[in-house]
Amino acid sequence: MTQDTAPVAPWYKQFWLWFVLTPIFCVMIYATSFAVIAVKTSDGIVREDHFRYARGTYVDTSKEMRAVELDLKGEMVLDNDSGRIELDLGGLLPEGTEQLSLSIIHPTHQKFDQQITLTAANQPNLFEGTLSSALQGKRYFILEPENVEWRLRTEAYPPYEARSLIFSAL
Repeated sequence: MTQDTAPVAPWYKQFWLWFVLTPIFCVMIYATSFAVIAVKTSDGIVREDHFRYARGTYVDTSKEMRAVELDLKGEMVLDNDSGRIELDLGGLLPEGTEQLSLSIIHPTHQKFDQQITLTAANQPNLFEGTLSSALQGKRYFILEPENVEWRLRTEAYPPYEARSLIFSAL
């Protein structure tokens, strides 16, 4: 009979200990780093009149309803190559409307949003403007006057070359 007298390695040199603990340590490190990133950065994506109302979500549609009352409809011709925007707006447009604000919103990245001022052209109810940069991917278009009394919206998908978009209320 022989006895095995080989010395036993200390606990911190055991293979199975590190095999079991390494994934646990990695998960703890990644979870902590993701929690820090989530707390320090903001979403910045929600861009409408949504707010929490009790346990539900309330959407303010009063500006869209005002556009319905004024019977506002518009057709916008967008040339992505030259950056030219022409908007023909129909309906009961208030007198003296010289400028409109066009927000071009990317669905997920706020850095791709554009805020464009459309100015009145020589013809009645015709407004013109220029893109800041070419558009790629899906976009939401929101049209409002300076006093933000009403709002028209639409969405569009590529391609944008000499594209005609229809704005309507609701």
